[in-house]
Amino acid sequence: MKKAIILLNLGTPSEPTARGLRAFYRHFFSDPYVFDFNRVALWLLRNLIILPFRAPRIAKDYAKIWTEHGSPLKVYADLLQRSVQQKFQESGEEVIVENGMAYSEPYIWDVMRNLEASDVNEILLLPMFPQYSTATTASIFDQVSKAAKKWKKEPSLHFVDDLFQEPAFIRAWVNVITKNLNVDEVDHVIFSYHGVPEKTIKKFDAGDVCEFGNCCDAINSQNRYCYRAQCVQTTEGIVNALGWKDVNYSVAFQSRFGPLPWLQPYLDEHMKVLIEKGEKKIAVVTPSFISDCLETLFEIGEEYKQEFLEGGGESFRLIPNLNDDDIWFSSVFEMAKHHLQNPEHRAHEVVRTSLE
Repeated sequence: MKKAIILLNLGTPSEPTARGLRAFYRHFFSDPYVFDFNRVALWLLRNLIILPFRAPRIAKDYAKIWTEHGSPLKVYADLLQRSVQQKFQESGEEVIVENGMAYSEPYIWDVMRNLEASDVNEILLLPMFPQYSTATTASIFDQVSKAAKKWKKEPSLHFVDDLFQEPAFIRAWVNVITKNLNVDEVDHVIFSYHGVPEKTIKKFDAGDVCEFGNCCDAINSQNRYCYRAQCVQTTEGIVNALGWKDVNYSVAFQSRFGPLPWLQPYLDEHMKVLIEKGEKKIAVVTPSFISDCLETLFEIGEEYKQEFLEGGGESFRLIPNLNDDDIWFSSVFEMAKHHLQNPEHRAHEVVRTSLE
């Protein structure tokens, strides 16, 4: 069988301009997995508010983090793809490695067409967002599944939906944190995750077990695909592997948008509580991403940092993401190779969770 791996990501604007953001937002704000409400209301939001007003404003933020080679997310994604491809070649295995993006080039549908033309018949889908969410994992898995059904002979699809607890993923984060943080120099470490609306969690809580609290203390059959539970367990996995005993740490959520309640505690409010407790030297780790991007470099690295320091904080340290770290690149190869040899997750298992 001819095999391929797609490293899945949501994507990034092609350029830090209003035009680049509008092209990206047209796809992003059309995804029913991300914006689960009335189609007419979504059209009005996208075309009367987001494209004419939000796009130019956010383009200025992207310009502040843009590199000479392009968007950080795309730069690191390309470096990762080349590294994993080279490692397979060096191991003597014939495996095609591609990036696949939901809302920007290279688009999932184009990648899938190219793989069909290359006579691939087995594909491993490895998402570059560690925690399962309907807005990310389920959405992009659904795109792949629909594209596969267009093939003359549908390929075998294998999905990795538990990146957050892969030993190689945890090991990569332990390495980056150890290299970049002396815990004796901070009062508190915050593990910040991208937030989602609470209703998104409750909608797929078939067993009605979600309390947004202790129910996330362990992964079980009832909260198997709960984003919040996976965030909590990502933190615990990293902390346990680091061997921290007397380190103050917590989980918070960033990037909320709109009037609905999102996962809490909100990062900005959580920082104020820490300052009131006298914990004025903090470090922030961002394990819901695998590379630095607008949400880490600008939102946390500039906006939240400024808010914390102006609110009475003394030091604010953003820990670099996995980015182009050698151990991270080797970890992705290790995970990809393992799952190619042990295809345990089939398409219908994960996509069904979000579509019913």
